[in-house]
Amino acid sequence: MARRIYPLNALRAFEASARHLSFVKAAAELSVTPAAVSHQVKRLEEYLGLPLFRRRSRGLVLVESGQLLLADLREIFLSLDNAMERVIGSDSRGSLTLSVAPTFAVMWLIPRLQKFYALHPEIDVRISTSLGLVDFQRDDYDAAIRLGSGEWFGLESIKLFDETVTPMCSPGFLEGPNALKTPSDLSKHVLLHNHSMDYDPDAPTWESWLVAAGAQGVDASRGTHFSLPDHGLQASIDGAGVVLGWRSLATDDLAAGRVVEPFDLVLPLGSSFYLAYPEAHTHRPNISAFRDWLLQEVRDGA
Repeated sequence: MARRIYPLNALRAFEASARHLSFVKAAAELSVTPAAVSHQVKRLEEYLGLPLFRRRSRGLVLVESGQLLLADLREIFLSLDNAMERVIGSDSRGSLTLSVAPTFAVMWLIPRLQKFYALHPEIDVRISTSLGLVDFQRDDYDAAIRLGSGEWFGLESIKLFDETVTPMCSPGFLEGPNALKTPSDLSKHVLLHNHSMDYDPDAPTWESWLVAAGAQGVDASRGTHFSLPDHGLQASIDGAGVVLGWRSLATDDLAAGRVVEPFDLVLPLGSSFYLAYPEAHTHRPNISAFRDWLLQEVRDGA
């Protein structure tokens, strides 16, 4: 019996559209135009003789037939990924290509990387720093380290640690006539701001920390502003002011005494650092080695 020939491009377009409930977002994932995605989905509906979506001005709604097809397609595409992985996975034993958030790379990963090389000299690590999300179907990465919720469809997400913030400064700020003794004393110093979490309205800022601390007379809007947390931390080390520092990423600087925490109040950032990779990559030897080492480093530093 001859096998039926299925419209695979149309199935891929439908699966992406169904996950995002948007032709626009599906098009961005698949690197095609929204019109091309819409055309492929329409072609699939004509092939099946059934509607898969209700098209509305604010997006797409899956009908029952679409829901049934999506549930099975997820498993089919995962099986296909696993099959391809078994063929090509063995070729990646000697290298590991990572996409890493810049701050995590500079402040946490790179200072510890020589320990990984000592354990696994056979694995060459390639690091690319970026704030953007990785499209593992399009980009040639084995894994990524990102800050977020860890809820990314189709990815295995391994939580590394939560992040918290508190004021940090050069040790010299604890002495002299303008010494930091109470939160209100921050009015005598430059505040260093980090804007990397501006997209999250619940992320702590100088304003929210000062309110929680009961500080008086401190203008939370004044100071020097940075786009990344490591820039603000370096400025505080150099004595340029007081930063609302990320504690987990500042572990080495705190331990070395380059910065100190003048107050006890610590606020949760609301996001955590994760190692993430496609579910099909779970058993790759290079991923397993890096994952196990990374988690051990986190435990050793806890």
